[in-house]
Amino acid sequence: MTTMPGLLSLARHYYETRREVLAAAGAQTTPWYRLTADELGVAVAEARIILEAVRRANEEHAVLLDGISGYPLAPVGSPPSQV
Repeated sequence: MTTMPGLLSLARHYYETRREVLAAAGAQTTPWYRLTADELGVAVAEARIILEAVRRANEEHAVLLDGISGYPLAPVGSPPSQV
């Protein structure tokens, strides 16, 4: 199982990736190491949102996998099972 990144690490990588995408579109933003305390707080809050979204997606994925695991798929070309 993959572990989740730390909050600050995720915030930095997300911010810098976002900054690169914006730069490619012609928008210049402040580098990570020059963020004010308020800007850093926003970046960390965004990382929290991302982590929560990933947690929810993983939970949903596990539920869906658990739901279909009780219904094994028959090999292609085999007759349908009588349930």
